[in-house]
Amino acid sequence: MKAVVYAILSALVWGTAPLIFKLGLKGTVPSIVGIFFHNLTAATVAFLSILLVRESFNYPVKDIALISFGGLVSGFLGLLLYYQAIKYGQVSVVAPIVASSPLWSSLLAFLILGENFSVYKLIGTVLVVVGVILLTASESLE
Repeated sequence: MKAVVYAILSALVWGTAPLIFKLGLKGTVPSIVGIFFHNLTAATVAFLSILLVRESFNYPVKDIALISFGGLVSGFLGLLLYYQAIKYGQVSVVAPIVASSPLWSSLLAFLILGENFSVYKLIGTVLVVVGVILLTASESLE
């Protein structure tokens, strides 16, 4: 239950962020500069939080390297592509398409991590794909 509450709160926070990004990217700020300030702010707040709760920095190098690589993939490359999409597209279309990421997470978790793939997950995945197709089609109809 705890994971679901955190996931819902995360979705709420991430659901509001595209509006803020769109407002910031409407001006002259390039996407790459936006990413710099986005990540600088996140890193600063995370660092201060670590100091505040007196968390250790002593963790296995392999784990830190994997998390850092994930940050490169999502915090830089994914965010760069996302900012470009938000800058040139409608938030109401871009955000739900980007929200299809659980489709890829589920598929990769099944293939790489060996997680189970139930009928319910299959139905949910199909619904995500159908939703993305409908949103993409709605963009071309407007």
